Amino acid sequence: MKSPPDKPYRLMIADDHDVLRLGLRNLISRDPGFTVVDEAASGQELLDKLEKQTCDLIILDLSMPGLNGIQVLERLGSRFPRLKVLIFSMHKEKEFFRHVMRKNVDGYILKDDNFDQILHALREIRDGRKSFSADLVESLYVEQDEQGNDAHGNERISLEILTRREKDILRRIAAGATNRQIADDLDISPRTVQTHRSNIMEKLHIKNTAGLVKFAMNSGLMD
Repeated sequence: MKSPPDKPYRLMIADDHDVLRLGLRNLISRDPGFTVVDEAASGQELLDKLEKQTCDLIILDLSMPGLNGIQVLERLGSRFPRLKVLIFSMHKEKEFFRHVMRKNVDGYILKDDNFDQILHALREIRDGRKSFSADLVESLYVEQDEQGNDAHGNERISLEILTRREKDILRRIAAGATNRQIADDLDISPRTVQTHRSNIMEKLHIKNTAGLVKFAMNSGLMD
């Protein structure tokens, strides 16, 4: 784990509910590693403020009046390419999640997730990783055979939450390589490989190597 930076990570909150913004601000204030530099009640207000106020990450609601969160995402990529985005939404639908994932967001947390999960997501993104609500990730897994081919589509979407290095390591795990072999191939330490393996299992909510192999095969990673 990286140590907290010397300067607080700067956040901006975009949500049309005053009470929710206040609650988030109070929650975030518990961690000295973060500071909320500004707020916005609409997508257009957010874009206007970003032109004047720099920040590292925005917490973005998808359902705002006027310019909504999806439209904001489409504009952020070209105007603020280095800005991190954590979606904070009530939308749990898989189709909605798929659409947002294609916008290359850094995280997606549900409004009914607990405070610890929200702070965890912020820390993960600050440290260069992605973070997604456990409920969302689990909803993409197909637990019953009768759902058929949709399993592969869902697991392909789940694959998108992994970094490029994590996908590479997962591919090698599924091919039967040991931590030592993977470390030698990638010129990293076995301990680093194990850390990546643990992160992959945590993100995908998989408990063992057999589960990782099954996921890799079904996701199309080995194609």
